Amino acid sequence: MARNRRNTRRVRNIKDVISTKTFWIIVTILVAIIVSCIGVNEFRAYSDRQLLAKQKAEIERQSQEIFSQITNTIETTNKGISESDVLIKMSAVGDILCSEDMINDAYNEETKMYDFSNMFRRVSGYINEADIVMGTMETGITSGKYNETNAPIEFAQAVKDSGVNLVTISHNHSLDNGVAGLSETKENLEKIGYTVVGDKLDASNAVAFREVKNTKIAFLTYTCMLDNEKSLSNEEKNCINIYSEEQAKEDIKYAKENNAEYICVIIHWGDAISDTVNEEQKEIADFLVKNGVDLILGSHPSVVQPMEVRKNAEGENVFIAYSIGTYISTLSSEEAKTELVLNIELRKNGENGKVTLNKVDYTPIYMLDNGVSEQNRFELIDMKSTATSYAGGNTEIVTRQTYDKLVKALDRLNKILSQ
Repeated sequence: MARNRRNTRRVRNIKDVISTKTFWIIVTILVAIIVSCIGVNEFRAYSDRQLLAKQKAEIERQSQEIFSQITNTIETTNKGISESDVLIKMSAVGDILCSEDMINDAYNEETKMYDFSNMFRRVSGYINEADIVMGTMETGITSGKYNETNAPIEFAQAVKDSGVNLVTISHNHSLDNGVAGLSETKENLEKIGYTVVGDKLDASNAVAFREVKNTKIAFLTYTCMLDNEKSLSNEEKNCINIYSEEQAKEDIKYAKENNAEYICVIIHWGDAISDTVNEEQKEIADFLVKNGVDLILGSHPSVVQPMEVRKNAEGENVFIAYSIGTYISTLSSEEAKTELVLNIELRKNGENGKVTLNKVDYTPIYMLDNGVSEQNRFELIDMKSTATSYAGGNTEIVTRQTYDKLVKALDRLNKILSQ
């Protein structure tokens, strides 16, 4: 009972100290604070909705304008498509890398097998309808130890299942596993159905041909550097196609003599992690265009670089993508995570058989790292559709942090490709 009396006295003391007027002032202030907080939160939510709507409109605008100059150049040159014309669809992705983190993520402890398919499941629909899908397989595919320069064949299979069907093995890491590793890589890739280009293991030149819809397309592939070049013999270096003007001129001549109707060059060049085209790239592009190449696709910088349309000696359009970036990697910079799938449409004239560039567009993709604890850590996603969906109200699709990264990446990509 004594305890209850103490509580009663305490209540009386509080009432004595705080008058009824003061009490209601405090209550009013507290209510005002609560209402103010609710109002601030509502205003922030409203402002955020306005920002998302603005960003959504900006994303749509960017995607429409990004290739406007290139599209106008192509359309000005081309006449309308006739019923007898044939359209050939090609897609291109950049460097295909496989890190140890990706290998560990794909490994199943129970089955003791690798499964990389989840990494590509959200982007495969953008490339698997093309007649030819090109990329640079910048990793060995051998039975040796799996690491940064050598991946399981299951990785190559997952890349192929995503739609890629033609790969060059000509890059700065081509001979990291020696000539034997290069040869085994080529053999393993061909076993699962790839067209493999870029080496000179079985021939004196690295020109490859693909027949698509009765159209013969030549693929010339080069690297401008080898990481371990000083330690390699001439015999070893002769197994890969290293760029030189003499070699390129000879290969272009060989392609034309073998009735190639369109000549595509895939070349490993430029400065790593740089979105600026260097002087060597410009000089090589000048030489290739002058000597009759129809399409130039660059890789190695691991980031996207500007693109342009030039005119060759016959007045036809030559499309140059100085760097497509990477297709898949775990490079840490946001610039390297910002990638694209390039879509190229060729047109074969039904009357004279001439093959010309008809259309170019792209799908921006992003390498998402969901975190070490997630079951599927790495995923390639379509930046535009994901960001637009989030801005439209589907906040379950990615986190706000990832959305903000996508918006910045799309803006960065727009600035690079609008140069």
